[in-house]
Amino acid sequence: MCKEDVVDVRKKFHDYLIQSGKQEKTTGEYTRYIERLSQHSGTDIFSIESSDALVPLVKRYDSGGVDYIEGNVYNGGPRAAIKQYFNFLQFEELAAQRIHGLINIEKMTNATGAPPLNQILYGPPGTGKTHNTIDETLAILDPSFLEANRENRVLLRTRFKELEDSQHVRFVTFHQSFSYEDFVEGLRAEPDEATKQLKFLPMDGIFKEICNAAVTKVVKEQIPVTDLSNNIIWKMSLESRDEDNNVYAECIKQGRILLGWGSGIDFSRVKSKEDIIVAFRHKGFQHTTADYPVIAVNAFVLGMKVGDLVVVADGNLKFRAIGEITGDYVFLPREQEDDEFVQSRAVRWLKVFDPSSLCSSIMSKSFMMKTIYRLSPDVIDHKKLYELLSTKTSDAQQQKRIESRVLIIDEINRGNISRIFGELITLIEPSKRAGGSEALSVILPYSKTQFTVPSNLYLIGTMNTSDRSLSGLDIALRRRFVFKEMPPKPELLAGVEIEGVSIDKLLTIMNQRIEALLDREHCLGHAYFLPLKDKPSITQLAQIFSEQIVPLLKEYFFEDWDRIRWVLNDHRKQPVNCFVLPSTNSVAELFGDDFEGRVQDKTWTINEDAFDRIEAYLGIIDSKTVFSRSTSPDSKTSVEYGGYRLERWSDLTVKVYENGVEQVALPILKKLARQLGISHLNNNGGVHNTRQLGAIVIKAVQQAAV
Repeated sequence: MCKEDVVDVRKKFHDYLIQSGKQEKTTGEYTRYIERLSQHSGTDIFSIESSDALVPLVKRYDSGGVDYIEGNVYNGGPRAAIKQYFNFLQFEELAAQRIHGLINIEKMTNATGAPPLNQILYGPPGTGKTHNTIDETLAILDPSFLEANRENRVLLRTRFKELEDSQHVRFVTFHQSFSYEDFVEGLRAEPDEATKQLKFLPMDGIFKEICNAAVTKVVKEQIPVTDLSNNIIWKMSLESRDEDNNVYAECIKQGRILLGWGSGIDFSRVKSKEDIIVAFRHKGFQHTTADYPVIAVNAFVLGMKVGDLVVVADGNLKFRAIGEITGDYVFLPREQEDDEFVQSRAVRWLKVFDPSSLCSSIMSKSFMMKTIYRLSPDVIDHKKLYELLSTKTSDAQQQKRIESRVLIIDEINRGNISRIFGELITLIEPSKRAGGSEALSVILPYSKTQFTVPSNLYLIGTMNTSDRSLSGLDIALRRRFVFKEMPPKPELLAGVEIEGVSIDKLLTIMNQRIEALLDREHCLGHAYFLPLKDKPSITQLAQIFSEQIVPLLKEYFFEDWDRIRWVLNDHRKQPVNCFVLPSTNSVAELFGDDFEGRVQDKTWTINEDAFDRIEAYLGIIDSKTVFSRSTSPDSKTSVEYGGYRLERWSDLTVKVYENGVEQVALPILKKLARQLGISHLNNNGGVHNTRQLGAIVIKAVQQAAV
């Protein structure tokens, strides 16, 4: 960036701060603080144009960072300044996105009205993006069920869970550490049975798994006539260490299974494991019962019985065939002397899959690396296995089997898209998928196999628009996805009222203020307030505000308490009804009379009392609202103590008055509790809220007066 551009950025940053409500003095200080950090870090911060590129510096000077002390000088001024510059860069990026039409764009699905192959549900937090993925998924996989039961959330969730269990829906959450190896394929170390050394094998990620599942077809099948519930089931690998020897293809074609363990020995006459050891000894092998060649031969020759089932594994996570053993052990001499696959059994193949199917579709665990072993009954889902083997592929339409698959990517904008998708970012385009007009395929780097994205795989992402700080959404991804906005819907809260506070109106007015102070991408979602439908109480509302709303506003505004107060309308309320109050600490009290350092103009404190006061919420909507209560003797309990009048109303609200003026209650109640020898902690070690502590103090005063 040239010198003139840096000057222009400074001016834009200055204007941004002024428009956000900062004073000219504060704006100048922030500029000087950034220059100070630029000198300290050796990086011209004003030349950084990307919020992503600024993240390391923000973390470096933030709490817990390696240079937190430097960021915290002048009462945290430099740390606050770089966060404001970070916020400014995000603002500039969003403006550029809107200019180029890269966000907030609603695209047509297609001419037939079918769901888009790639879509992202985006909006502020709490607008039901993840919640709505259930509807979007059912619109793809079972639209008739969705239409018939749209108003019955329990049935929709049940059907969605069924689709999850059948692996037609998979779910993944992106984060900063998520990688191509997690998503597509990577390498995993596994012990080699023969050498006892680790070997690195390609391992499919969730994206490759569901792509393979979407195109898996049964290439050979027979319908079993036996009851599968009592069958013994074996896992077996039909792989040769010699790449030129395709054992699996031979077994499928010839209707058999072959074992390579046994050193070419004929075990036709053995009756026990001891006989197997003797047979090995005659060939010069001093094996014991614990050695794997003995274990493998014993399972194959003596363990397997006619009628047992065998599942042919493809790695640890997939299987490619299921067969029924139809013959006893047979020694099968081979033409090549070094071919050790001479142990044979006849098999009737019930289902053969290409490509392989996920073992999770019939099992609760993945396979072990052993060539052959008996599968424990508790890891097999016999119901799923029976359904798989008892249904012909040709009957798929009559059975209404679902062929499409859905991958839900939650928080898609939190991951590094280039790192996660790699070369596959091109292949997810509808026209580039298998069967498309411009279909493409790639050779994957670890498995060296050809790969393409099927046309029956749907991607549904969710994007929190307030969370751009972690990773901006890759432009390449924006061009390949349909964006569906999920805005706050206050109308869903219509009719919810807490002691005169209309919740839909409360949410609407707060969002209007946030949009004016920040932007619409940082509004509050209606989902935060939905619990009030079932529990419409001041206690529930207080919990929502104290645990979710106020902390979220702190994050939105980087603890700029003035703007937080504007959202909550605290600047127009009486102090007792304010959620945020100026601290009573003075510079002299904190640092002494001769202190000359730079400090914030004022500090702030959270008024815990306000969360339990209905007037605090009424004041958010209209500061002029007068909340009247009955003043009959039965409406409250009143006591006098220590120069204060304490009142506890019939709705359990506690008020404290001094000289007839209402005060912030909790600090005074804590002081009176100490005087009365009462702990302000509850039995679980937590802190009493205003209502709880007030009730205890009033009761103690009443008892002391008796």
